[in-house]
Amino acid sequence: MADDARRRFFYGYIVVFGAWLAMFVSAGAQYSFAIFQPVLLEEFGWTRGMISLGPTLNIITMLIFGLVGGYLVDRIGPKWTVIIGAVIGGIGVAILSTITQVWHFLLIYGVLVPIGVALSYWIAPVSTVRRWFMRRAALMVSIVLMGSGLGIVFLVPAAHAIIESWGWRTGYIAFGAILLVGAVIGGLLLKKDPESAGTYPDGVKPAEDELKARADFMVRTEHWSVREALKTRTWWLLIGAHLGHSLALMGLLTHLITWGAIDLGIPLDTMVIIYSYVFVLSAVFGRLLGGFLSDWHMARFSISRKPILYFNILGIGLGVFLCPLVGSTAGMILVALVLGLSYGSGMAVFPTYTGDLFGVMNIPLLFAIMALFIDGFAALGPVFYGFTYDATGSFNLAFIITGVLCVMSAICLIFVKPPMKKTANTN
Repeated sequence: MADDARRRFFYGYIVVFGAWLAMFVSAGAQYSFAIFQPVLLEEFGWTRGMISLGPTLNIITMLIFGLVGGYLVDRIGPKWTVIIGAVIGGIGVAILSTITQVWHFLLIYGVLVPIGVALSYWIAPVSTVRRWFMRRAALMVSIVLMGSGLGIVFLVPAAHAIIESWGWRTGYIAFGAILLVGAVIGGLLLKKDPESAGTYPDGVKPAEDELKARADFMVRTEHWSVREALKTRTWWLLIGAHLGHSLALMGLLTHLITWGAIDLGIPLDTMVIIYSYVFVLSAVFGRLLGGFLSDWHMARFSISRKPILYFNILGIGLGVFLCPLVGSTAGMILVALVLGLSYGSGMAVFPTYTGDLFGVMNIPLLFAIMALFIDGFAALGPVFYGFTYDATGSFNLAFIITGVLCVMSAICLIFVKPPMKKTANTN
């Protein structure tokens, strides 16, 4: 009976909740920019190109300190990595309430805030959960990433309500406090991996036939160094499979509310609802569905997770190709649904698939290095969209170019194959 009780309680689910909470508050702080942007443009008279430098700097800084986060997860553990990030990020968001010049915004939102968010968001929570699960890996990563989606669903409208009632400066102070408290609590619940807690992934020792049948189980304990991974064709094709839709999504989401409210004449309150409830909730549903289907066909057929990833990439491509045709609230809702479902379906499956290919022993640092390439390119999205608008008076050219890039990413995915470790020549 005692053994059965121990088997029923698996600490991995506590880890999932802690990671979920850290993602929830971090995403709310990170993605609230879209609702603060129209207010800042109106108050200070900055151009869209000028203000979009903030998100671009934010992403670049997050990438650099994501490497630090990947290193710290293995050195001091995910708990302290997330807590340190919560303190830095929470203070940085609160300081945004004091800005009066564009360079203040660029320095604080573009540099200070992402230092903290890089440590509390994505790399530490997701890589930790990926280590704790194999059979339900994609589903559990999906649940954690639901935290970021629901953080946007609940906290972005909350920011809008606070701004309307008490002003944007109070909004930033509130978001700083939410990030600080929530991510500290989430971080306290994290543990590095199941082996360090005296258990197995999923809480169950894998059977011998399972170890032989599934490629992801076979490579779990392989330690791929960054240098070894970078020498494989698989790595670079996997990077290419991310680039197009990442650039498209980052550019479009940065300007989505402003585009709809100012350019298309859709009421701001309606755009907030479309962004927070239509796009984000469909993305949350897509994450659960993509994670569940990915784990299901891996367990049943032992095949790759690629089908879900094709839907992810090509769906985002379809969404941005439809954007030039949008001229009404109904059209905006349709595009938000297509983008949300597509984006959500692959968000958890891509990091899970990376673990399938390269194992989970060095996954925090591999995630961070991969993000450096992918998000570094995606960081060009906000300024590409912003300056395209400044030069042409619309986002249509940006929509078309990023749609084509999505198709190119899908072609890269076709050629991704499991990598083989090179063995030393002993002859």
